[in-house]
Amino acid sequence: MASATDTSNGHGQRGGLLRMRSSLFPGGAKLVLFYITYMLSVGFGRWMVVIPDMPITLWPPNGVVLAMLLTQPRRSWGWWIGIGALGELTGNALWYHNPLIWALGYIMANAAAVVTAALLLAPDLKAPIRRFATLRQVLAFLAIGVLAAPVVSATLGSAVEAAAGTNPFTTTWPAWWLGDATGILIATPLVISAANAWREKAWPSARQAAEAVAIGVVLSGLSLWVLSNGAEFAFLLPVPILWAALRFEFRGVALAVLLLTLAIGMYAQNFQNAPLSAAGIAMLHAKLQALILVAASTGLIVAAIIRQQRQALRELARVNDELEARVVERTRAIEAAERRFKATFQNAGVGISIVGGDGTLVRVNDSLARMLGHEVGEMEGHPLDEFTHPADRAMGEAARGQLAAGKAEEYEMEKRYVHKDGQPVWGHTTVSCVRDAEGRIDYLIKVIQDITERKRSEALRHMLMREVNHRSKNLLSIVQVIARQTASRSPREFVETFRERLQALAANQDLLVNNEWRRVSLADLVQGQVGHFGALGQRVVLSGPPVTVPPAVAQALGMALHELATNAAKYGSLSNEAGRVEISWDIEGDGFRMGWREIGGPPVVPPERVGFGTTVLDQLTASSMSGEVSIDYDREGLVWQLRCPLSAVQDGPCDEACD
Repeated sequence: MASATDTSNGHGQRGGLLRMRSSLFPGGAKLVLFYITYMLSVGFGRWMVVIPDMPITLWPPNGVVLAMLLTQPRRSWGWWIGIGALGELTGNALWYHNPLIWALGYIMANAAAVVTAALLLAPDLKAPIRRFATLRQVLAFLAIGVLAAPVVSATLGSAVEAAAGTNPFTTTWPAWWLGDATGILIATPLVISAANAWREKAWPSARQAAEAVAIGVVLSGLSLWVLSNGAEFAFLLPVPILWAALRFEFRGVALAVLLLTLAIGMYAQNFQNAPLSAAGIAMLHAKLQALILVAASTGLIVAAIIRQQRQALRELARVNDELEARVVERTRAIEAAERRFKATFQNAGVGISIVGGDGTLVRVNDSLARMLGHEVGEMEGHPLDEFTHPADRAMGEAARGQLAAGKAEEYEMEKRYVHKDGQPVWGHTTVSCVRDAEGRIDYLIKVIQDITERKRSEALRHMLMREVNHRSKNLLSIVQVIARQTASRSPREFVETFRERLQALAANQDLLVNNEWRRVSLADLVQGQVGHFGALGQRVVLSGPPVTVPPAVAQALGMALHELATNAAKYGSLSNEAGRVEISWDIEGDGFRMGWREIGGPPVVPPERVGFGTTVLDQLTASSMSGEVSIDYDREGLVWQLRCPLSAVQDGPCDEACD
């Protein structure tokens, strides 16, 4: 008794056998259609029998069987050979009436021929095939299927004929070989083309159908004329077949050859009435069969060449389309990249330039041109050194030398450039090197960020650090002066006055801090600096229109006023009880003027050296306000004058943000 597992395995094995048998069986409809086609080809071969005492002169059935073996899987070959054998037995019973033993011999001869042809052609054609596609396949079919395979059937069939005593071997063999070769050449391409057209529903268009009808009419008319004249001009008959090959490839050749064969068959039916001997009829029939062989072979070769050419053209067109699509895509990508590059190049907030290997500016963006006060056209084509500060050119040349020697691919540095107005412009420069195939510098990409304000701020910070140190000392001196000036009063008055003056000094420090963030009134600035030295309006006289100054100007003026007030309190007109100071400012057209005049103080003695205070009064104030400062050490009293453009007072780096 079998186990459950055994039962399951048994079911699986039986299922596999059923699937295998199903895959071997082509299908009843296909076999019936094949049988009908085979019988039609047998009938056509019987109709073509025109040579006396020669039962077969054209045998298309072998071509029908070979077509199925080339287009169907090898595991189903037995079905097609078997149905072919059945069809041949049927034909023998209907038309040929050969004894069964000899009929089986003919069947074996034909089967051996088509199986041999199929086995030899399968590797070359990579069977099963759908259609003839290449010239190599056609030449293999002609050599093996048309020329070689009929040798097998002719040899075996002629031997059967000789054994049966019907015809001698040497008489039968040429006719049998020619009949099989012609039949295979006619039937195999026709069946393959018809099956393929049915499978693919490849019906001709109206235009194609009209042209096919035209070819048929020409071929029929030409055949009628040639054959009615004793086939003297038979060499013209392949011309319509070549036309069909050029226009419709294998399908056109197959149909044209069939039509030519029908025309020759109809002509051959009248051989019995022609004044020809049996040998003459056989010779004429052989010539016409040879004509079919030549015409059909030539047509198939031309069709193969045309198909390969068209396939190559289609492949070329496909590749061309792909290349064009890639070119279009690549072009679009390049254009998009170019647009992005241009947008980045032109709209970047930093200066960008492309510098050639010889140091010439190839491209310059608007930001760099604005940074140096030029138009783009004024810079492109000029050497970069033309816009570099002379003192920094050596530094740039050294860095470029490192790139040229291959010791670096990029570098960064801070260097000065020259504005169109001659002023230095500090830039943080980042340089990347692009080399050619030989490793030489092709061009440089320079990104330049304007750091002039940062450099000014750094310089100012260093100045302020020194100023803080200086002010702390001055502050102690001011406290001492205030204390000394206040010491002549009573103790109560001393404390009160001293406290008030110290508070005024502290308020001045607060005002200086606030100057970092908003514009301040010039009058408030002056009062904050000198108010603690005496009553305003009596010892310190202010005069000038209402003016507000930006933070940078407030710092510069505050430092200058503080220095002047400190000096006045220590050595000048505020160092005694009688002196006074006149501080004035005014707007004169496009200019601004401010003055400090001391009156009634001790005689003025010019300093023996230029100290930090003088630097603040002169250089710092002049550079911060783009103006000119004069200091007159008049014996009657020090006079300090500032003249600068009005824009220096009205404009400032944070006017909008601070208002």
